[in-house]
Amino acid sequence: MSGGRARSDVAAPLAPRLEPPPRALLWDIDGTLIDTTDLIVAALDHIYLTFLGRSAPRDELRALIGIPLFRQVRWFGDPAMRGANAADMEAAFISYYEERRHDERLIAPAIDALVRLRRLGLPTAVVTSKNRQEIANTLPRLGIASSVDVVVTAEDVRCPKPDPEGVLLALDRLGVPASESVFVGDTLHDLRAGRGAGVRVCAVTWGAATRDSLAAEAPDALCDHPGMLAHLLGCPAAE
Repeated sequence: MSGGRARSDVAAPLAPRLEPPPRALLWDIDGTLIDTTDLIVAALDHIYLTFLGRSAPRDELRALIGIPLFRQVRWFGDPAMRGANAADMEAAFISYYEERRHDERLIAPAIDALVRLRRLGLPTAVVTSKNRQEIANTLPRLGIASSVDVVVTAEDVRCPKPDPEGVLLALDRLGVPASESVFVGDTLHDLRAGRGAGVRVCAVTWGAATRDSLAAEAPDALCDHPGMLAHLLGCPAAE
C-alpha cells in the first residue's frame, strides 16, 4: 500500500530514548502496527457513495481514521435521513475491508518492538477504535496475541478516543500507573486520549496524520521511522 510514508527496510538513525523509560506500553493498531490508511479510506469512500450518494476529499476521509466505525458511518449525520441504515453501513464497511485484507501491510519493526518489549516484562495493552468484530478479524493477522495482556476496543467504553476512557480502562486492567506508561499512536485522537489519561505519548509519523499535525500536539516523542521505535522506547539493541 502507498499510505505508509515510512520505509521499514532501511537502517534508521537512533533517536533519543524516552527518559525515564516506560514500564508499561499501550498501542494503537491502525497506522501504528499495520498500514491500513489507503484501505480504510477506500472502504469509507465505498460506503458513503453506496449508501449516501456522496463522499469527501481524501484528506477529510483520512482525518476520520482513529474514530470508531459507528461514528464514521454517522459523519454526514443520521444515515436514516438519507434512507440508509447505520448497521448496514457498518457491515458493508467490514465486508469491503475484509475482501481486501491482503492490502494490509504489517509494520514489522513496530510489531517487533511491541513483542521485544513485552518479552522484557513490560505490561502491554492495545487501545483501538476498532469494534470487537474488527479486532477479532485483524488481531490474529498481526501475530501479537500472546504479547498483549489487555485489548480495549471502541465497544468496551462509553466514550472512545479521543476521550481518555479507553486508555484509563487499559491502565486499570494492567494494574499500572499512568505516570509509568506510554501510549504509542499515529493520530491526534491517540495523542489526546493518552494525554487526557495522564500518560506520556509517542507519535509515529507513518500513519494517517501528518507529521506537522502530530508535532503541533507536542508529543513526548515523535518517531519518524519504525526502525527507531524499539530504541526510543528503551529496548536494548537486538543481538
